[in-house]
This record gives sequence, C-alpha cells and structure tokens, in this order.
Amino acid sequence: MDSQSDSKDGNTEDKNADEAGGQDAQSELKDENAEDKNVDEAGEDQLAASKAYHSVNGSISIDGSLSDWAGVAERSGSGMDYWKAAFSPDGGTLYLSFTGSASTEWDYGFTSNKFQFAYPDGASDISSGISVAASQGEAKVKNAYYGDVPGAEAAVINEAHGNNPGPYTVELAVPVSFFHSSEFTLTFGGTQVSSQEIEQVNGDSIEEDLPAVYNGISIDGKYADWKAVEKTDASCPNSAHTGCLSQAAAVFDGDWFFIYIKDGKGSNASGAGTHSNGKFAITSDLGYETDIQLTTTPEINGVNGAKVAYVGSEWEIAIPKDQLPKYRESLSFGFYLGEPLVGSIVNLQPDSGNNLENLFDGINFDGQYDDWEDYGHSTIQYATAGSQESQIDAKGALYSSDGKLYGHVVTTMPQHLQEAGQEFTEAITIAFNQSMDSLKSGSVDQSMVFYPRFVTVDANGTIDWNPRRAGLPEGTYEYHIVSRDAWGQSQNISNLQEMDQIYGKMIMTIGTNGKDEIEYYLELPMIAKKLGVDETSLKEIAAQYGRIGQEWIFTAGTSTGPAAGVAVCIATVGIVLWYKKKKKGELIPAAV
Repeated sequence: MDSQSDSKDGNTEDKNADEAGGQDAQSELKDENAEDKNVDEAGEDQLAASKAYHSVNGSISIDGSLSDWAGVAERSGSGMDYWKAAFSPDGGTLYLSFTGSASTEWDYGFTSNKFQFAYPDGASDISSGISVAASQGEAKVKNAYYGDVPGAEAAVINEAHGNNPGPYTVELAVPVSFFHSSEFTLTFGGTQVSSQEIEQVNGDSIEEDLPAVYNGISIDGKYADWKAVEKTDASCPNSAHTGCLSQAAAVFDGDWFFIYIKDGKGSNASGAGTHSNGKFAITSDLGYETDIQLTTTPEINGVNGAKVAYVGSEWEIAIPKDQLPKYRESLSFGFYLGEPLVGSIVNLQPDSGNNLENLFDGINFDGQYDDWEDYGHSTIQYATAGSQESQIDAKGALYSSDGKLYGHVVTTMPQHLQEAGQEFTEAITIAFNQSMDSLKSGSVDQSMVFYPRFVTVDANGTIDWNPRRAGLPEGTYEYHIVSRDAWGQSQNISNLQEMDQIYGKMIMTIGTNGKDEIEYYLELPMIAKKLGVDETSLKEIAAQYGRIGQEWIFTAGTSTGPAAGVAVCIATVGIVLWYKKKKKGELIPAAV
C-alpha cells in the first residue's frame, strides 16, 4: 500500500511539474511573441510613416552650415529669415533648422525660439516643446522643461562681428523616439506644419553650387558671387591690431570697381591702417589715386556714388568708374600711403581708351597741361596715413627729352590754394646724379643741386627780379627761371651777365577749376654748364617741392628700359632718368 501510495504521489508530482513547466513555457513563448509583435508593429509603423513622407535630396550634418538643406522647403516664421524641418532617411531622426540676423556677436537671444509639438490625444509632456541653449562655442537641445534631450545634438553659428549684425544659423537633430507620438503638429515662428507634411531627406549628398566662373558682383550683403574671385590674405600694418583684417579682393568690371574685405578678429576694416582710420586707396599705374574711407554705418567717404554692404565680418564695395583715378592699363587696391593688397587689376570688359583722354606723346610747353594727364605722376604731400583729408596734397611728374627737363605739379588741396602761387615758387630743389638713399636721408650734395628763382620779363625784354609770386588772383602767369644765386644786375633779357642766365620757363595757372597747376622746363646743357659737368653726365634728376611735401619726384629706368619716363614714388625719394622721346602714339610702359 505504501509503495503504491508513494508511486501515486510521485506520479502526481511529476504530472503537476510537467503541467507547470508547460504552462511556464507557453507563458514565455506568449511573452516573446507579444514582444516580437510590438517590435514588428513599431517597425511597421516607423516604416509606414517613413514611406508616407515626401522624399527630397539631402544628407544633413549638424555642423552649422545649411548647404546640405538645399532640397528642403523653406517655411516662414516671425523674427527670423526662415526655418526648415526634415526626417532622416530611416525616419528615426527629426532635423530642424532656422536662420536670421544676430544683432551682435554676443547676441544669442534667437535661441529662445521654441518648437512646439501638439499630439492628437492632447498629451502634454517633456516632448511638447524643444529649444536650444547656446553660447559662444556650445549648444544643447532642451526639452519642454529645459532638461537635456538624450541623443539630440545641435550646432549654432553666429556670424555677427563685434557690434555689426550678421547672420546666425541653428541646426538640431532629435531622435523620433523622444516624441510622445510620431503624429504631431509642429508650430514654430507662428507657422504650423503636420508631421505628414514634413519632408524626408534621401541620404544623397548635395554638392554646393559654386560658381565655376565669375558672373558679376551684386552689392547685396550675401557674398556668394565672390566665391569665384581669388582672395588675398591681408593683415593690418598697425602693430596694435594686425589681425583686424584677414582677406581682400578686387574686381574691375565695366563701369564699376568692386572691392571685397573680410575683417579679422577683434576689430574691423573701418579701424584698419597705421592710424586706425579705415583709409584705403585705389592707385593707378600712372601713380594717380582715389582715396576712400570706410565707416561702419556703412558708408564710403571720399567718392560719389559708391555702394557698400557690411554684414558680419564681410564688406563689399562698388566704386563708379568715373570716380577712379586715371590709369593706363591697371589699378591696385591697398591701404592709403601703404603697399597694395591687390595689384594688376584690369577691366574685365572692353575698355575703350582706358580712361585716357590724351595718349602720352611728349610735352608741349603751352600751359594747357592736357599732355601731362596720361603720364605717370607721384604723390607729393606732408599728410601721413592718419590724415582725415579726402584728397592728397598734390601730384607731380618729371619728363626729360631732347635736352630739356620738363616738370608738372598740380594741387587741389584748399590749404595750398590759399597760397595762390607761393606753393610753386619757393623751396624748390632740383638734384642731379644723387642716389635715392642719400636724398631720402637728407644727405644732399649741394654741388649738384639747382635752386630755381622765378622772374618775369615784359614784352620789351625788361626783367622784374622780384615780381609778385604769391596771393595771385585767378589767371595764368609766365615766369622765366634763373638760379637762386643770380646777382640780379641784368636789366634786359637781351643783355645778361654771366650770373644772371635764364635756364628755362614756367607757366602757372591759379584757381582755375578748383586747382593750382604749373609746368616748366629747364635747359639741361645750361644746367650742366653751371654745375661744371658735361651735359652727358647728367644721368639722374630729382625734384622736391618743399612747401607741398618732402617727397622727391622719381622716375625709374633707362632711356631704353621698360619703365623709362614713367613717374613713380618709391619711399620718399624719386629720380628721373634722361628719356628719349617715344614715337608718336607709342604708350609709355606701366610703372612697376
């Protein structure tokens, strides 16, 4: 009985155990099937949702650049330029971006804009709103309660420069699993869009559409048209802020001369230069220049009709052709009284006459001055790079041909115009066969210097040794040139003593068209005789006009060299070489 009873109890326990095991197995299988079903349903839902979105080209990276958003539709929003939304190729990420203008480089108030999410079941939780918390160098995605969103990323770029407004860009990537439901209505900047209206990028990269060739410049503050123009790295000559400038470029296109400048860190181009005054110059291959001054207003002082845009750290400027200096072939752009930042700038369009009205063909001494206009000149002035004047003091040139030295000086500076002749008749020095280094240092060989004095001769040849030479009324005057050490004993030009020789003539025009102007000539064989040298030994000639500036007018080259007869100014010293007259119609090569 006991044995049978034990056997029976054992069988009962085994049966119960089997039934329990079977029930557990079935329960586990049921749970697994339910889990698989939920996963499958979620995957099917995500896949179904993914297939429902409108597909557009794009593969988005959260890097602060919106170039990879090009295929996604723009949506309007108050307080911004526009915003965009897109799902990732697998539907698992929601991308959001918006852009606008920041008032300063420290302005991150735009990040307070919040994306609002409303769900069909009316749920309100941490996924009902997202925003970005950002400062310089850091950005985080925040939920409706300002907590961090796990797995989300953000990038914020503020291109304002100091207090100058500039564009900002905000990008976000948020896992779809963060949201209460994949169905929602998104509101941003007052604009609503349903989840089904949001596009889905297909993962194909969008190549940025860079201009392959130059297609013109528009002054619009967008700068995309400058991508085809080569930029030159630039820095400021002021040691206190060498990094206030980083790049420069220039294009001469038809009737406009375009300039691009990119600020560096810590300052901007309106404060660039040795005297921090934002003064720049467009200089021609003839030595003429147009001076401009930048202000952050933004405005361009010194010229009429200029256009300018200044957004963030970038400037673009257009100067009308009629405001450019006279040039033969090319222009350069750089700091006022400084080295060029960009050189050899030629007009991209056919340029009939190249702004020249009178192709240089030698000098006629007649007081008309037109034949000087298209010949190389140098700047003469006392002003420094810190000058606030909108024009230079004066321009001057020397030209030597057929045994004569010709000189030309013109000024429009009001301070000089008040002298009405004195600026051209005092403190003039003509130096011969002296090096530029010596002249620059003030070491002048007095044995090879001619100091002119200006006298008048009437119709009968009578000499007035002390004529009026300053404070002259408007008009044109002719003087004969003698040496400053002349004795002044001769009464008539027909009977000159040895020390009273006439070495040349000067014509001076006062006050016409808002300028004073002279041209003169010296007979070089007579100068050589006075200096006690053979006329063929006079190889280098320099001129200084002390009441206007300390620069020496300089011309480089030889009588057969490539730069013969072209006036330029190197440092503060200039030399002119004897120059054989070119054939009629032949241009003088540009200065280098």
